[in-house]
Amino acid sequence: MENQFQFLRNNPKYIFLIDGLGAILSAVLLSLVLPLFIDSLGMPLETLYILSILPVFYSVYSLLCYFLNPTQWKFYLRIIAFANFLYCIVTMVYLILNLEQTTIWGELYFVLEMIVVVSLASMEWKLAN
Repeated sequence: MENQFQFLRNNPKYIFLIDGLGAILSAVLLSLVLPLFIDSLGMPLETLYILSILPVFYSVYSLLCYFLNPTQWKFYLRIIAFANFLYCIVTMVYLILNLEQTTIWGELYFVLEMIVVVSLASMEWKLAN
């Protein structure tokens, strides 16, 4: 893990690529894949679509940072780290609001997604400081 962290510290643009690709994955899952399993998840379709909006913006931001490779990358990395933490809070709020109808599979998906995103955001925050 320390080797990967050192690699990202020496090549910070790749953390933006990882973040951007992960955000695309989240957006695709939330807007295209999970709606196919709406009965198994219990999360309302409109909520899935609402939650898919932020990852679209995050992917554009992160991929722009990857391709533009800004010299002040730490500043931009703090922004996306904070945004990822915010995404987890929004997801948690929607999960709590829909807890009565969400199945164990839906809860498991969103909790695992939050764990992945918080882990990534924590690494981003650590790299930026």
